[in-house]
Parts: sequence; structure tokens; C-alpha cells
Amino acid sequence: MASRGSGKWALVEHRHHSRASRVYRFQILLPNGTSTGLTLKDPGEEMPLHDFLNHIRTELENVPMDGGERRGIDWSGDVYLEDLLDRKIDKKVQFSDFATKNTNILRLQDGEGFVRTFENMWDLTPPTELLQELPAEYSTESALADLVDNSLQALWSNDKKDRKLIRITIDQEKIVIFDTGRGMDGSDENSISKWGTIGSSNHRVFRAKGIGGEAPYLVPFFGMFGYGGTIASMHLGRRAIVSSKTKESRKVFTLHLSREALLEKSSSKLSWKTAGGIRDPSKEELTLSPHQSFTQVEIQGLNRYLGAAKLQRFLKDIYFPYIQYDEDNGSMNTRRLVQFEVNGVDLAEILENEVTITNLHSCAGPDFILDVTFSCTSTTSANSQAHARVKCVYFPIVKGKESIDSILEMLRENASGVKENFDKFSRVSIRRLGRLLPDARWGPLPFMEPKQSKGKKAELLKRCCKRVKCFVGQALIILFYFKSDRTDLAQHDLFTKALRCLDGSSRSDSSVEDVNVDVHRVGRSLSCTQLEKQYHNWINNMHVKYDVEIDGGDNDHTVIINPSNKERLGISEDVEVIRVYTSVSRKGKTWKRGDHLKIQPGVVARMKSNFHSLKSIFYATLEYVVGEGLAGDICGEARLICRSIECSDNQGCLLEEGPDSMRLNIQESVSFPISMIDNDKGLPIEQVIMAGYKNPHEFIAVILPQPATTCSTSLLDKRYILKDDEIEMEMEINHLPGSKDHLRANRIYRKLKKPSSRDSINGLYIFQLSEVSSIFTKSGVYQFIFSVRCKDSSIIKHETEITVRPNSNTRCWQLSSVADCSADNAVVDIRLGIPVRCLAARSHDLYGNGIPFLDVHKAVITILDGDDFLAQVEDIEVELSSDSLTLNIRDFLFKTSKLDIIRPKYEAMLKISLSDNEFSHPCPCKVMPGFPSTINMDMSLAWEKNLTPGEVIDDALLEVFDHCGNHVEEGTELIVRIIGLSFVDKHGPVRKVNSEGFVDLRGLLRVINGFGSQACLKIFRHKKEIFARTFQIAIRNLKAVKVPQSCQAGTLLENIIFEVSDSDGLIDESIHGPLHTLSIRSNELKLVEGAQYAFERGRCIVSHVPVPREPGRVTFVAYHTHFSDLETTIQIPVYTLDLVPVKGENESEPICSYPTSSGSSQNTIPPSQLVLSQSNSLAANIMGKFSDEIREIDAEICSQEVLIKAFDSRKRALENDIVDLQDEISHTAGSASGAKELTRHKIEENVGTAAAVLCSRQWFRDDVVGIVALLGTVADRKMSMMLSVYLGEDNMLAVVCKTLAAANYFEKYDADGSVDVHFGIHQEAANLGVPIRKRFPIICLDAIRPYTGGLHLHTKQKPLALPFPHSKGFKGFAVNMINLSPESLKISTKNGYGLRETLFYRLFGELQVYETRDDMWQAIPHLKNGAVSLDGGIIKGDGLLILGYSDPEVTFPVVPRAALDVEEDDSEYVCTRIKTMHAQMDVVKTLENRIKAAEEQRQKLVMERNEKKRKFDEISEVLSQPSGSGDHQLYQ
Repeated sequence: MASRGSGKWALVEHRHHSRASRVYRFQILLPNGTSTGLTLKDPGEEMPLHDFLNHIRTELENVPMDGGERRGIDWSGDVYLEDLLDRKIDKKVQFSDFATKNTNILRLQDGEGFVRTFENMWDLTPPTELLQELPAEYSTESALADLVDNSLQALWSNDKKDRKLIRITIDQEKIVIFDTGRGMDGSDENSISKWGTIGSSNHRVFRAKGIGGEAPYLVPFFGMFGYGGTIASMHLGRRAIVSSKTKESRKVFTLHLSREALLEKSSSKLSWKTAGGIRDPSKEELTLSPHQSFTQVEIQGLNRYLGAAKLQRFLKDIYFPYIQYDEDNGSMNTRRLVQFEVNGVDLAEILENEVTITNLHSCAGPDFILDVTFSCTSTTSANSQAHARVKCVYFPIVKGKESIDSILEMLRENASGVKENFDKFSRVSIRRLGRLLPDARWGPLPFMEPKQSKGKKAELLKRCCKRVKCFVGQALIILFYFKSDRTDLAQHDLFTKALRCLDGSSRSDSSVEDVNVDVHRVGRSLSCTQLEKQYHNWINNMHVKYDVEIDGGDNDHTVIINPSNKERLGISEDVEVIRVYTSVSRKGKTWKRGDHLKIQPGVVARMKSNFHSLKSIFYATLEYVVGEGLAGDICGEARLICRSIECSDNQGCLLEEGPDSMRLNIQESVSFPISMIDNDKGLPIEQVIMAGYKNPHEFIAVILPQPATTCSTSLLDKRYILKDDEIEMEMEINHLPGSKDHLRANRIYRKLKKPSSRDSINGLYIFQLSEVSSIFTKSGVYQFIFSVRCKDSSIIKHETEITVRPNSNTRCWQLSSVADCSADNAVVDIRLGIPVRCLAARSHDLYGNGIPFLDVHKAVITILDGDDFLAQVEDIEVELSSDSLTLNIRDFLFKTSKLDIIRPKYEAMLKISLSDNEFSHPCPCKVMPGFPSTINMDMSLAWEKNLTPGEVIDDALLEVFDHCGNHVEEGTELIVRIIGLSFVDKHGPVRKVNSEGFVDLRGLLRVINGFGSQACLKIFRHKKEIFARTFQIAIRNLKAVKVPQSCQAGTLLENIIFEVSDSDGLIDESIHGPLHTLSIRSNELKLVEGAQYAFERGRCIVSHVPVPREPGRVTFVAYHTHFSDLETTIQIPVYTLDLVPVKGENESEPICSYPTSSGSSQNTIPPSQLVLSQSNSLAANIMGKFSDEIREIDAEICSQEVLIKAFDSRKRALENDIVDLQDEISHTAGSASGAKELTRHKIEENVGTAAAVLCSRQWFRDDVVGIVALLGTVADRKMSMMLSVYLGEDNMLAVVCKTLAAANYFEKYDADGSVDVHFGIHQEAANLGVPIRKRFPIICLDAIRPYTGGLHLHTKQKPLALPFPHSKGFKGFAVNMINLSPESLKISTKNGYGLRETLFYRLFGELQVYETRDDMWQAIPHLKNGAVSLDGGIIKGDGLLILGYSDPEVTFPVVPRAALDVEEDDSEYVCTRIKTMHAQMDVVKTLENRIKAAEEQRQKLVMERNEKKRKFDEISEVLSQPSGSGDHQLYQ
């Protein structure tokens, strides 16, 4: 039964039977130009033709046919089959005639005619993985070489007697490649379909023949990848026909390829089937291949036409060893392994290709040949070795011309498209199995480069090494890969890397550590040291025998033995003899002494001090040519000795006769390498003069016949002068400011003259230049063009040029602080502490021509005041402009403490010293002091005892210095902030530095704080604090003396004395006069309102104070009327006199006594007398003793109670004061300044951050706006918390600048990219002792894309006009809920956008604020940039929720909106009140401890009194009994 085919021949499943199944596969070629496959399983020995045809018809019905309409097949007619031997099958099919291993091809005939091409005859479908490996870069040349590779491989399978021919025919329409190789047919093992199937090369079976072998490895089995056929042919053209025949087949099998058909099938399904056919061979084919096997590839519809000549050169280079092989030591004849023809031309006759030209210029000496074996230890593969032959060929310098230059010249003449020069010429050429890899144009291999870098011998070796080219031949190996287009070796291959590291030493690439490299030369193994030594010896030998370094023209030269100035000449120290020539021939040109040279930038010249690379064009005059050694010696490169055209002959190099031999005195001349001529770095120029050259008064021109010789007029032969009065001559003078750029030429003279005569000579054209001002003042090229219009209308022209160089003898300097400044000698302004970003220096001559600088690396800048040295900066890096006319000196700082010498004008002179010993003329400059940095305060009041309230300070003098110790300039404005002081005048806090460098505050400050407090003086510059001093105001104590311990109600307190004493307890007698009075306030006393008592020399006597009539305790406060902090509190117990009746034993009248109970307020201290009974004297004494003890205890208890009440009263007063302070601070902090001060303190606590440094040092520079947390406020604490959490600490502490330039001033970086900790904010942090260890954000307002949707301008805050979401609980947009102070509202970018449109819109966007989380969840569909709720919810962007809880340390200041208009700065006052509050809280804690101790002492006294009272009562009870019993008890 037939199986269905779907693009490949169907496979038959084998089952286990007693007899093996037999499967026959057929390819049926149908008479309508189509084909189909047929597979039969166990059909038997034979089958009737009718049944066989039915199988074919069934297969055709099941397989859809591609294409358009086809003619039908007449199955009812005379239908029969034919095989490839033209045998007819018309009755039975004998299966014994067919093979089961191959596909059998049969042609079906129906009598209606025969076609030669059959659709879908060949299946070219490649494996999927190979389609992914197709070459990405594929050129036309590579594609053609791939096809030739296939032909060359096919030839190598021929017998020795068979012809080996590759013939290529090319024209504009097609290209035909014919080879006489083994050919292809329809069999499975040699099927023509494999030619077009990727990955199915017929040459894979011969691959092993290319492995190993011996040099030069001419075994062309390199087509192992199978990309050649389809890919190459379809890259070259749109259609291809492949025809092939083997010796065994009688027919020619054809395969037809079409790019459109392949692309169409490739895009639909992975099945490439193409048409094919069968035909008889032609007579021409049999003639070209007598052994009757061949392959022909005809490509039509070419995408690009390759010229025949170019193709011939290309193929000759690629397959040179196969075309002609000259390295067979056993034969003296050239071997021709393959006959190559292109359009009938034998490639062996082509001489214009690169390989042939290179061989012609190679040295006749021996080559340096290495045999290298690579082996990989990391694989177990049997083919883990690679072989290569490395042949180094020397290309000498011949008569001063490099052979490589000659090769390049010939290649350019042949239009080979070579763009290389001597330095970039490929030093390595690689052939793989004899085939050139054209893209493998490598630089020298490591062993080819000299390791020495210093010394003259090293320079010689380095130069000679450039004359070597290495030819590498390789064998084919499995592990040696190359690029898919076979134009270069794969760079990732281990052996490729090992080859590129071929130096026998350590390799920088660790991936080739497992590759062993064995190097042999002449059969002996070489170590790395031996390889290097032998290679260098070979180089030196080739140099000695074959290099001709100098062609000295007439060979006349002067020999100098052991010259004394070798270093200046630029020659080696070990050279003992030099040759001095006056001419030299290079590249066919002769250069003579006196020739002018224009030396291009980049040439390394030996100057006076060292070697320097020229940065600009150098015009020179050639003087001598110096060569090392005697003729024939190993010598270094010749040197050209030249002097600048600005130097006279006497300043140049002189050949002098010494006492023993000749000597060369180089003087001001410069030594150049002769190679600059080879590299076109030194070019001849015509006459050169310096600017200011006195031009001639006239020019005289004549017309001579062409054969005549020009000469001066003094020797002019009249016979040669053309005399024709009708011919006019025009002279035109053009000036080219730069090079010979005719588009920029300026015409400065043009005249038309007729011939005249002088000194009996006629026919002279005389042009007077007196009417033209000096023409040779501006540098550049002057063109003199003489033109004559002949009678036949032809024009004869003669042109000559004169180059004018700047006159360095009149050199002047010009400095500017901007690189493009053109002002003449503008004064350069320099300020200490600020880097000079760019100081541009130019030099020009008297006529304004710019004089270029030579190679300059460093500069020294000195500032002078006459002969006095002020400052100097050394080793400054400099750079030259592209035209070398401007010397830019960048980023340098001056430091000096001597500017007071040139105060107040600060005028000085600036001088530049360059590394080439060139000094500038001093130029005027202004050196200004730095900004205020330190302040010295000259005042004797620094002692606290000298500052008293109300005093005017008459000796406050502030001396202001910059960071270098110079007084700052006059007029510098500083802000003086004072606390506890006030200005006597009304000029405010801004004060200016006077002409002496002082801020004079003498007599301008008054002390307004009270005794014992502090006063503070701070100096700011642009918000940065540069000085702070705190003063302690004198401490004074007010106390009362002679105050009674208690007093009787209704009486008077008389003559109470109050004293004011200092900290030492001495009375301050300065408290005297009308300004010093005492006032008393009390709630218990009836005082005269407004009563004041005068102090006299520190004492005040209050004559009387009325005491209330009610008993208890009276408290009053005495205080200084004008300094209320100076006060004292007095508490006095008030008692009433109370009589208690006491009966004696025999008395009936009461006796007066004082009560003994201390429980009430009436328990006062009794008077001294005591009324006792007149009874028993013993009892009286006992009672009196107990009574006295009880009274003493009562007095102590009363004293403790008074003390406790005094402490408690003081405690309550302080607590009230603390509450008042808290309210006051809270109220004050509610203002913008107070709240910001609290936030500022929180920021300063974040030690090690940029924000903390800014706040601590007030390091705010121009265009630095501030910290995010301080630039806005909110009206609600919850709002402050939530917005701060949303932004995060980094954004809250971010620094805000206006421009990127301001941000860049925060820090700069070293050459390795690390942060310079001695610059900017890092230096300020270091001064604080807390370096910044983390990154910090900086926001640049000008770089922010602002909000452009409009503002609500009718309100002061100017909120953004954002669309209202109309959601429940919506409070507003966060960007609009940030309140800005009036000062912040004025901040704007250069485009006029404020903080809200830039900074806060950048931070918040359209963040919405809601009352609760529930409100926020419901509003999610309306959110754009997230939302926050006042109860803690946060949504950031799409789908990002912030959960948990955090209490931010730094929050936005909470300020009522009404307080934003307050302009006063309460920050210092808030700090003072906070300190006072903390001090009072400490006193409260002390009082509480004292109250506790007094309570404990009182409790002890009460217990003791109660015990004594009990005993007293017992005695009293005994005494109260009747007479007798009482005595009895008493005396018991």
C-alpha cells in the first residue's frame, strides 16, 4: 500500500515478522511537468503495470497539487514507464530491478509529449536548527567564493589523471561556474538535491581528509557546513540552474532554484521543494570534462555585477596556492594544482592582485617559519588538535622607501580599493587549507611585537618589526571554527584565541588556559624566550642585509665621530658615528638643505628639553639630515634637523670644525624623524616670510616664449621678451587667511597694465604697489596671479604664492576669563576661593596675527605687585584649542594672605610660565579677596560682669577675613542678627564692611535682656552663619535682710531692707539713681498702687508694710521695677494673741498662756514670758519643762510647715510659668518661623545627611533654594504626618536648586570617578566632623517639567487649577494643601514657574487627600497619582498600597494660614524660651524633692510632740486631783 508523502519520502514502519519487510521508494516524473512520490511495502517480486499505475493515481488523488492549471494525464492511452537507462516498462514491474536503499526515479509517458522540468522533484527542506545558523553578514564576494569552494572540493575527489578545471564566465546578466569534479546524480548517496539542501553537503564524507596533514595544508575540504549551494546562489541572483553528471550516470540531472518560490514556500510551511529535470550532456560539457563528470551552476538575474578584472584579482588572492604553488622544495618549477579561468583568462597570468604584488616586494632572504600545534585538554574528542604554519616575511626599506608603501601604491593604482596605510597595513594573513580568509586581516601577533619600550635599539626593533608580515596556514579540524560566511575565524573559538595569543608566554585571556601550544622551528621545539630571541635575531639580520635606510642623493656626507649632543639630535646614546647629509631622497623626491617644510600636527619632535608632539603646524627650514653609523652599519632612523622659519641662519644648526673633528651645533633647531616625510607629515612649501616684511614698491613681469628660461631682469635677454603693445596683463593679489582655501580668498589688489619700457628694455609690465598699504601684515597665503588674454582668446596664467607667518619677535599676550573673549588685554578678575573655570591666553604679533603655541602640557601662573610676589599656582593642566592659537588654563585656585598689600584697588599683574620655557608678558588683573569666612571680635566686654541691662556697648568692633586671612573688600554686606540686644540706630541688620575691613558696631548695641540671662550676636552672609558669640549678662541677686520670722495680725512690717548683690555676694553700688527702683506686688497686702522705692548704692529700705488682720501667711514679691527678673519672694506667718485659762491648785483666777496645739493656723510662737500657777513649785517646774519642750517642737513644726508652703508656693508659681511658656512657645511655634525652627532642629538631628549640613552650616549658595521639608507648611498636624510619610525621608530631606549648575557645585569627582571629599558640601561636612556617607537627592527646578494647566490667581497661594473629583470625604489635592510663605511664593524658575508648579507637582502630582480610608477606597476609580487619608491610608500609583504604621521624624511645619503673613523671625526667641522652660522644669523637680524631705521631717516632729503631750497630760491629770492624792501620784 502506498503511503502519503508530505515533503519528504515516507518512512515505513518495520514490524517483527519471520521475514524482513521490503520497502521500495519511487519518484515518478509525470508528463504534465509534476512529480510525486510512491512507497510500496512488500509488493512481491512483480506487479502488473495496471496495478502500479493505480497506486500512482491513488497517491495523486490524496496529495494536493500546487500551482495553476495542469494538463491532464491520459490514463486510458498508451501509458508506460521509463527508467534512467531509457528502458521501457509496459507490462509488469519487476521489483528485482530496483533498490530498496535508494529512491528510484521513473518517468511516466502517456504519448502526449515529454517535458524536461518537473515541479517538486527535489526536496531541499533543511533541519530547523540550521535555519537559525544562517550567516547574518554575507557579501557578494563571499557568496561567489562559497560556490567556488564547492567546485574546488569536488575536483579533489577526482583521479590523478582526471582534469581539474574551474571555469567562470560572467557578464551583466548571468554568471556560470563550471567544474570537472565528481558530479552528482539522482542517487541518495550522491543526490543533486543535497547541493541545495542546507546541512547536507556531499563533501562531509571527505572531511577527515582535511584534518591534520602537513603544511601548507592544500586539502580543500572546507565546505563542511553545507551553506554554499542555495544560500550563495540566491544571494547572487534571483534564479539558478544546477546541472551535474557523474561518471556512472548517463544523464545530466538538473535542479532549478527560484528565490520567489523559496520565499513563498518558506513563509507558508517548513517545506522547500523545487523543480528538477533530466537531460543528455552537451558536446561542450563532454569536451571540457573528458572523464565525463562535471557540475555547472548558472545564476541569472544578478543582484550585483562584479567586473571581470576585479573578480580575477579577488579569486587569485583567495585561491593563490591552488593556482600557482612555489613552495615545493623538491622542485624548482611552479606547480599548478587547479586550472582557474575567468572569462577565458587563466588566473596564473594575473599579476595585479594583492598576493602577487606582495610576493614581488618581499625580501629575497630566508623566511621565519614556525610549525604550531594546538591541543585542547578540556575535551575528549579524537579531533581536539589543530595545526598551523606561521611564516613571517620581511619587506625591507629600499632606497629610503618602505616596500609596504610600494605595495600599497601599486594596489591603489590597480583600483583594488585598499584603504590601508603603512601603520594600518594588515600584518597577518590567514589561509585555511590554502583558502584565504579575506576578513581575517589582523594586526601583528604578540610574538611579532617587541617587548622593550625604551632605548634606541628598542626603537629600531619596533620600526623593523613593522616591515614583517605573517602568513598563517591552517589545517581543517573539528574544534577550529570559522564564521558562517567563511571570511574570518570565529572569535569565540578556543584555538582562534590561542592563535591570537601566540607568543609562547602567559595569555591575558583565561579561557585559553586549557589549550596547549607547541611551537617548532626547523624541527626543534622553542620556549617563549627562545622564540623571542630567534625572532629578534632574524629581524636584525634582515635589517642588516636588505634595508637601505637613506638615499643620500650624491652620497657626499660628513662623518662625525662620537657627537657630544646625541640627546638633542634625538639619536641613541650608544651611537659612536653619525653621517651628516645636505640632501636626502625619499619616495622619489629629493629634499635639500634650505627647503621649507610645513610639518603637520602630531609629529614627535626633539625640542630643547624633551620630546613633544606638535599640536599645530610648524613651519621649518631643512638644514641637515643625520644618519646613525657608517654606511652599511645597523643604524636607526634618520633624523631631519630643521629650524623654525622665524629663526635666522645664525640661530640654526651649524656644522663647525672642532679641534679634532667636525661637530654639529644644533642651537635652536629641532630634530624630527625622517618618517614624517613618508607619512606626508612634512610637506614642501614655497617662499615664507614673517609678518611686517617690507613689500616691494613694484612688480615687473614679462611674457616669454615657452622654451625660454626665466631669469632676473638684470640678466634678461631682450630677444626672448614678447613685445606687443596690444596685449594687456592683469595682476591680481589675493589673501587667504588660513590654508589655501580659495572660497575664503580676499582680493586686495587688481590692476590691468600695458607693456612699457625701462633701461632700454621693452615689453615690461610694471605694477606699482605704492598705492597699496603694506600687504604682508596679515598671516596667511598671498596669491599673485598674472594673466594675459592672447589674440586667439586663450588665457595664459602664472601663479606664485608667498606664505606669511606671524612675527614672533613682536609677540604680545592677551588674557581673558572667557575662552572666546576678544577684548584687547581685558583685565582678568580673580577672586580667592572661587575656581577660575577657564583662563584663555592668546599671543599675537604687532599686526594682530595669532601666534600658535607649541606643545604645552603644564603652566605656572604668578601674581605680582611690582617686584613683590603675591601668589603662584604650579603644574596647572592646560589644553590647546584645535587651531593651537588659544591656551585654555582650566580649574585653578589662588591662595594668598597678602592681598592687604594691594588694598583697596586690588590691582596686580599676572604672568604665565609655560613648560617650554616661554613666558608671557605681565598682564593686568584684579585679585579680589574671598568671601567672608572668619570674624575676630575686638571688645573688652567679653566678661559677663561688664554687661548690664540697659548698657550701650561702645567697643564692639568686628574684623572680617576671608578663608586665606585677607580682610574682605570694602562694601561687603553682612547680616547681623541679635538676641537680647538692640540697635541704637535705625539702620537694621544689614551692615557693610568699612575700608579697613571692619564692621563697626561701637556705640550701636544696647543690652535689653535682664540680669542673669544671655545675649547673642550672629553674623550671616547669604543665610550662611559665619560668626556667633553668646554673652552672659551680669548675675545679680535681690534679697531682703532683717525680715521678722512672724508678725502679729494687724501690725506693720517696718524698715525692711533689700540689697542687690553680685555673684560674689558683694553689694552692687551701681544700682543707684532714678532708673533703679523697687516695686512690691502681693494679693494679700493692701499696697499703694504704683508705689516705687528708690535704690541707693545697691540698697532699698521699705519703711513699712501693713500686715492683714486675719491670721495666716502673707506672701509678697519685691522686684526691680525695670528688670523684673531681679526679684525675691517673702513669706511671713501672721498670728493673733489668744489667752487660755489655767487654774492653779489654790487659785481661782485664770492665768494667761499660749496654746500648745500646732494643728491650726493659730499655733504661733508664744512670747518669752509664761504665767505659771502658784501651786507646788516642783510640779510647776515639771510642767514648765514639758511646756518649753513642746513649744520648741511646735516652733520647729511651724518652721517646716512654713518651708513646705514656701516650696509649694514656689513650685506652683513655676508650674504656672511653665504652662505659660508652653502656651507661648506653642503660639509662637504656630508662626511660620517658629514652626520651621522646630523642623530645622529635627533636620539637624539627622547627622551625616546633606540636609543636616546645610542647616547646621547655613551652606546656602546662589540658586540653592533650600530643603523640601522647609519650603512649605500645612495647617493640620495629621496632614503634615501623612504627606511626610508619603514622600519618605529621602524626599523630605532633598536639596532643592534652581539650576543644574548650582547642583554641580555640591560635589565634583576625581579622575577615577570617586567623590572629591575636599570640595563643596563634603568639605563642609568634614569641618563638622560628620562626613556624608550616603547618597542624597538634589532636585533642579529648571530640569522639572512643570504643570502647565493654569492657576487660581485670585488667591494669594495661587493653587493649581486641577479638576475637582466630587468624591465623598475629598479634602483637596496635596499639591494645593502645601502653603507657601510670601518669600517662597516669589521663588521661580527662569521660565517663570513657581515652587508649586515645579517642585511640589513633581513630588505629589495629583495626589488626593481624603478624610478616611473608606472614602479613599471608594475614590479609587478617580485616582491618578494615588491618595492619602488623614486616618493613615496611603495609595501610591496603580495598585501600590502602603500598609503598617510609622511616625516620621521630619515633617512639614504646622502653621495656621493666617500666620504665614508674619515676617518677623521668632526662631531665636523660641529657642531661648524653650531653654528657659527646661531650666524651670529642673527647678520644679528640685523643689519636689525638698518638699518631700520637709514633709518627712515634719512627720517626725509631730510624732515627737504627741509623745511629750501625752506625758504632759498625765502630769496635768495628777496635778488636777485633790490634795494628797496628787502629790502621791506625782512623786511616785
